[in-house]
Amino acid sequence: MKVFSLSLLVVALSVASGCQSKWVSLDGSSADETGLEKAKKTCRVDRKLMALERAREERNDDIAKSSTNEARMLIKEDFDAVERQVYKEIDICMHREGYKRPS
Repeated sequence: MKVFSLSLLVVALSVASGCQSKWVSLDGSSADETGLEKAKKTCRVDRKLMALERAREERNDDIAKSSTNEARMLIKEDFDAVERQVYKEIDICMHREGYKRPS
């Protein structure tokens, strides 16, 4: 169980750190690291991404336990909706903080 928790943490941190370079100021200029970190903390980006990763693991477990293709598709569709909502929440909050994803 510790190995699983550690690997989940490593994946979540790499996902979170991968997002660092994906933000620019609203005017399109590069984001300063201090302001960006403050915005990410305010928006709880790391927590949301870690929760999303946990949900992804649960989805994978649910898919493995599913007995029909229809059930698997419903699980995937539900997760996709949750994933879109999480990223939408992050984007809205980061926009309020003065950052956006580059086009």
